[in-house]
Amino acid sequence: MPLDRGAQDAAREPMSGDPADQDADAAEDVAPRARTRRVGAYTVVELHGEIDIAGVGSVGPALDAATAGDGPAVIVDLRPTAFFDCSGLGLLCRAHRRVLERGGRMRLVCDDALILRTLRAGRMLEVLHPNATLEEALREEEG
Repeated sequence: MPLDRGAQDAAREPMSGDPADQDADAAEDVAPRARTRRVGAYTVVELHGEIDIAGVGSVGPALDAATAGDGPAVIVDLRPTAFFDCSGLGLLCRAHRRVLERGGRMRLVCDDALILRTLRAGRMLEVLHPNATLEEALREEEG
């Protein structure tokens, strides 16, 4: 049964805001990206969006830069991460190996149960000892 004219017009109107804007916002939330900043002696690398096979190439260079040089001090913050799979696990393993080879230290910040489960499955919880907050990771260094 065809819709009447009023129903057709209502069906065409977005419920809230422009759908194109909503799609762009959603894409921004899951697009993999890294934000790097200094906090004290540490380089903090926040991983945003979906860290999967399609996204590791976008964030890998930031981790490589943070883990370069002698004695790097790195904190990887996964709290802004929307999705994390075994590709992300491989990325963390590589970063951790690079830090150890260069005589540095690496901390991990993660409070997401699903990401922690992935870390546990990959046996990385025992290696990286994630903290729930950045403050905890920084305090761990003092203690």
